[in-house]
Amino acid sequence: MARSRTQAATPFHEARILRDATDENGRYEAAKIAHLLDWTVSDIARYLDRDASTISRFGASPVHQEKLAALASLTQEVFEIMREDLRGSRAWFRTPIRALNGKSPQQLILSGNFRRVLGLIEESRTGLAL
Repeated sequence: MARSRTQAATPFHEARILRDATDENGRYEAAKIAHLLDWTVSDIARYLDRDASTISRFGASPVHQEKLAALASLTQEVFEIMREDLRGSRAWFRTPIRALNGKSPQQLILSGNFRRVLGLIEESRTGLAL
């Protein structure tokens, strides 16, 4: 019984890295997610298809929440795969990967190919990719 409580608590423990990426209302904040990933505000603005000045002023806007939540979820997945190593997770996003045709996950995400990176993570979870 104690084991199942521990297993149930694990996702909340692991999600602690995302806490710093939210504002006081629990909304994801673009600049904070950029900081978490060691990206620039210009990078996160590109991902959101917005101007960087808009991100600086309205980074936690409800308009951005769906895309920011998807990126936060992906970040959490990578963090778990990397055994809660934030430095390693950040490096993973910048590293060219053969399965992504030599592109880095960050490059693909910023060029609008988020689904391919998500697919790689799903493949790695099921043991189909490395």
